[in-house]
Amino acid sequence: MAEPFVSFLSFLLKTQPDYALAHPRQKPFNDTLRQAMRKRITVILQRSRPTPTTDTPRLQMFPSIYTDYLESKLMNSANSEEEYSNPRDLEVRIHFLEKEVKELWYRLRHISDRLSALPDTLITQILLYLPTKDSIKTNFLSKRFKDLWLQVPGLEMHSHELAAIQNFIATFLQINRGSRLQKFKITYNGRDVCHHGSSEFIAGVINRGVQQLDVGSSTLKRPLTNDLVPVNIYKSNTLVSLKLANVGMQNPPEFGVSLPCLKTVHLEDITTKDPSIVEKLLSGCPVLEDLTVFRAFDDNVPVLRVRSLSLKRFCVKFSRARTIHGKEYAVEVDAPGLKYLNFRDNLSDKVLVKNLSSLFKIDIDTQFSFGMSTTITVQMKKAIISDFLKGVSGVRRMIISQPTLEILYSWMKHGAFTKFRNLTRLEASFCTVLLQRLPHFLEGCPKLKHLTLYLLYLKDLEPENLELTVVPQCLLCTLECVEVKEVDTVEKAGKKRARYIKRTKVSKHKKKIWIELVRYILENSLVLKKLVLCFSSATNSVLEISEALPTFTIRSPGCEIINHLTSL
Repeated sequence: MAEPFVSFLSFLLKTQPDYALAHPRQKPFNDTLRQAMRKRITVILQRSRPTPTTDTPRLQMFPSIYTDYLESKLMNSANSEEEYSNPRDLEVRIHFLEKEVKELWYRLRHISDRLSALPDTLITQILLYLPTKDSIKTNFLSKRFKDLWLQVPGLEMHSHELAAIQNFIATFLQINRGSRLQKFKITYNGRDVCHHGSSEFIAGVINRGVQQLDVGSSTLKRPLTNDLVPVNIYKSNTLVSLKLANVGMQNPPEFGVSLPCLKTVHLEDITTKDPSIVEKLLSGCPVLEDLTVFRAFDDNVPVLRVRSLSLKRFCVKFSRARTIHGKEYAVEVDAPGLKYLNFRDNLSDKVLVKNLSSLFKIDIDTQFSFGMSTTITVQMKKAIISDFLKGVSGVRRMIISQPTLEILYSWMKHGAFTKFRNLTRLEASFCTVLLQRLPHFLEGCPKLKHLTLYLLYLKDLEPENLELTVVPQCLLCTLECVEVKEVDTVEKAGKKRARYIKRTKVSKHKKKIWIELVRYILENSLVLKKLVLCFSSATNSVLEISEALPTFTIRSPGCEIINHLTSL
């Protein structure tokens, strides 16, 4: 057990950050001060523990390694040269550091003992869920774990130095040249990847039969290079999951795309020279089930066409962060088997959805490029929005944001609203301006059973009164549960629902408006079984819910009213 503990200390020492990185604004300690600290630590350790008498070279190194580790920890956490000038303070600090090391060691030993009861094949599958640098750390747990990480059927790397990482990957693949990789993930943190032949070793990984491929950058906002992803990615008989972020994709080969096992695709900020790259990719994926596309303003894909018979889940995001003036975008979805649609596209001028008969749930947060296009007329935009709503009208569950409701509200003034005849569950964000139209919205949901309202108080836009007179069919026949939840105030209408600013002061006006909403629900819902109110403590004290409830006429006698406090 002693030798693994020495290896454990050696590893801890290697993982200590450099002082300059830990304290970038502090002047680093010089070598003289560090050497003096080592001598003081050595004196303290010699008083508290005997010197090893064994001849094992590894154990003879223990005092030196332990001293170096303690010195590194102490100096990295120190803010000044005088912090450990008192010998007694230094001894107490060393005592606590030794206690921390022992506790960490015993926890790791306990985990090691439990893992040791498992076969190697199962242990390597467990290690597959860890980044490679963490699976390597297990080699000091026991002799059995030494080099066991080399048998893990996957790599997950993150590095600034691509030359070094490629040498490591090449060695790993050479050791495991007879086996297939289940997972290969590499996250770049610099723009030098195109100078190190990264495309070649990614191609080699694909040829090795990898099942999960994840390539991209977590920090760069623009693609690394236009040819990082090799052409052979379009011809893989083993690939099951593909995730690409901030990289360029080469044009598919003329002989087409063939990915017979691919089920999950995630494309984030991808650029390409082929405007129909996504359509061609999907054409060769007969079993694709999950597609996520985060579009870039300069991705060279003016029309995003998603046509798939097997697709079950589709998420698209296109923000207004950057745009090209005068450029128009469009998205077309034709997926008979689609069950879930997450639509967060704010830039596409034209949106076309069809054959969504299997759609079960939709999450909408879009303004339909409102105010962006210079060529789309008001009548054309109205037709586009109307056709989109009709295309998803068979959905059973819906989540809809306040910005989207504002756009729909502007069109509701010009005609009848689309009916969602199968909708049973609705989550919607409303400010009071929109609450005025809530009954008209619910008129299009005759089978609604569960309603969740997220209330936003917009100080500058609130009307004087809330007058709800229309009673939709769902309140009379089907609505069984209503949840009313307060969320933080946003700056003005049109902001994203998750973007919050400083909370405004709860006012008597808020009480007047929101109490009226609660009264409307209770006095018009005939089959309501549960009403859940979630307000902040400040709002709850102003609303005086417990005093107001006895004054309402509750039409559903068995209704349970739950009043929760929530923190904003």
